[in-house]
Amino acid sequence: MPSGDDQKVEILRMIWEEMKAVKAALESQLTATREELGARIEQTNARIEQTNKNLESLAQQTDANFKVLTGRITESEMRLATATTELAADVHVLSDLIRGWRQEHREDRAGLESRVARIEAELGLHPG
Repeated sequence: MPSGDDQKVEILRMIWEEMKAVKAALESQLTATREELGARIEQTNARIEQTNKNLESLAQQTDANFKVLTGRITESEMRLATATTELAADVHVLSDLIRGWRQEHREDRAGLESRVARIEAELGLHPG
């Protein structure tokens, strides 16, 4: 029969063997976890890179669209300014025509009033 010290040594050896087995299992699990996390990090980095490329492309498209819209707005403003200038010139011409028409009709009315007054005086309808 083994002595008390031999039993203690045997128990300690068994504990030691179990600890080595637990250590090996933990190391294996840690290695697998590291590899899994490394792969997932690489996938995440690849997705981030793709997202960055997509954002860069979108920014370039937005810039191009903005430039096109800016050009269209500028062209539209130029057409509007030209039309406004032409309209102002037309309004000026029409105002001159209306003033001339009013003056012409004032003279016609004055002539007619004088003729009516003379006719009334000749007919004795209105003392003049």
